[in-house]
Formats: sequence, structure tokens, C-alpha cells
Amino acid sequence: MHILVVGSSLFDAIVSLEDNPHLSVVDRKATFALGDKIPVDIKAFTIGGNAPNVSAALKKLSVQNNLYTYLGTDALSDFVSKQLEKEGINTYIETTDAKTGPLSIIFDFKEDRAIFSHHPECNHGFDESKLSQKPDYVFLTSIGKRWEDAYEKILSYALRENIPVAFSPGSQQMKNINETFIKTVHQSKLLFCNIEEARIINTKLSGNEITDNKELLLNLKNYGFDLLSVTDGGNGAYAVDQNNAVHKIPSLPPDGHEKTGAGDAYAGAFFAAYVQQKDLGECMKWGVLNSIGVMSKIGAHTGQLTIEEMNQKASEVDLKAEVI
Repeated sequence: MHILVVGSSLFDAIVSLEDNPHLSVVDRKATFALGDKIPVDIKAFTIGGNAPNVSAALKKLSVQNNLYTYLGTDALSDFVSKQLEKEGINTYIETTDAKTGPLSIIFDFKEDRAIFSHHPECNHGFDESKLSQKPDYVFLTSIGKRWEDAYEKILSYALRENIPVAFSPGSQQMKNINETFIKTVHQSKLLFCNIEEARIINTKLSGNEITDNKELLLNLKNYGFDLLSVTDGGNGAYAVDQNNAVHKIPSLPPDGHEKTGAGDAYAGAFFAAYVQQKDLGECMKWGVLNSIGVMSKIGAHTGQLTIEEMNQKASEVDLKAEVI
């Protein structure tokens, strides 16, 4: 089994603002005075982006994959390239015409985080001649601004070569649910998203707002997916199988609150279990355990579980999905 993961990579700067006297946090809103000089602690400089996060999760869980990603020629892109190599992630890098690299500044508060992100204006394509082998799946996720050409080329390649597509839209795709987005939905066999994204996609496609989660997921499943995987934060996660049975699994109390990369950790572990032919409940359990691992450590990759750790935790933790 070999997976091609496609999407943008980011430079993540993680900054701690926990218990900072220069800031006031009330009702999940942070305020500060303009002109103030606010001391911060740098937690980490690391790799971010949905695609490298998923690729790293697959690799640690013994699923061979290559990452097709986009980098500029600046210092941030150079850092990301070296870190990907250091982590042993096999990459096909498309050099863009961007003058600055993609960047996320992640402000960590005690309760949650806020992310300031920069996606440079640049063209994104897809050159299938770079590929050293035909993948068994394409996992298509977040690409920055001007993503449509890349998506069109990837979909054309996958359709021609009869390669199933797993789709996990990013922020740029969710901002512009256009014809290319809808085409991706109709061609994809698997969808990975959170419950808020599921509501937005369903409303855009159907024209109807659905508040009940089970009804929402069943309606979304009708657009041609074999499988849906939808996370719901601390409420756990859902999945809808080929027989239209809706499964729900609870979450677990995390050992930390580092949410960056937790959704990708869930998707990567779920997909790793899926391609290794685990049953749906086990796929969901792997997803929860991996996301909890990421939340316990700083950085989107640091807390991801290896296959040995996953097998051990899965055997120890009593966590089951139920059909609702």
C-alpha cells in the first residue's frame, strides 16, 4: 500500500501567551493594548500544514507514502525542506514563484490557541512526471491560494489512472467552495473534515441547513462518498460506513491542550488503520489515540504515535465506537 499525500507545507512558530499579564482573556476573546510591548516565550519552530502532518502520521504508523508539497526559495521554505528530510518524509517538492514562504504564528493560551496564517500568492500545479510510482490512494488536502489548477490536475490524473481520492479540505478551499471544490467532492471516495466544515459543505451542496448531526452526515454521504470521517472536538468523532450506519466514538481527556495538528493526527491515524484493513471502530480508536498524543506535546508531529505505541495503547484503552 502506497499513499500520495498532496498539500502545502507551513513553517509553524508556536508562541506561548499563557498567563500573560499584558493580555486579558474573557469569553474566549483576547485583548491587548496597541503600542504595548508584550513578552512571549517561543515554544517551537516546526513544520505545519495538513499534508505534512498527515504524511508524518502515516509514516509513523507503517504506511508508505510520499508527500507532494509546495515550497518557495526563502529561508522559511529551506527550514521546512530540511525538517521534512530530517523526519524521513519522502517528498516531491514543487518550487513555487512565491517570494515568502507559508507561515503560521500560533499563539498558545491556557484555554486554546489563535493562529495567524500567511499563504503567499503563488501558482500551484501538479506534475505527475515527478512521481516514482503509482499510488494506491491520493490523499488531497489543503493547498494555499490559487489551488484550483493543482486540484484539477490531480483529479484528472487520479481519474485517468483509476486511483481513489481521499479529500480533506483546508481553509483556502473552505473559503471558496467553487466548481473545482464540488468536482473534488463528487470524485472523492473518502471525506475527512470537522463537524463545522461538514455543515458548510452540506449547506453549499444541498441549499439546506441541517442541525442534527446524524441527519447531516447521512445527507452528506449521499454525494458519493464511500466513507465519511468527521471530528467534533471534545465531543468525539463520527464516521459513516458504506451501509450508511453512523458510528460515534467519544473523546478522551488529553494530557495537554496543544490542539495544533490534532485533527490531522486523527485523520492520518484513521486513514492508516483504514488502508491496513482495520474495522471502522478500530480506525476511529486509532484516530482518537493519535490526536490525544499530539495534544500532549508541542508541535504537530511530536506527539504522533508510532505503530508500536499505537498497538500498545489500543490494547490498553477501553474505547469503543457505537452505532447511533
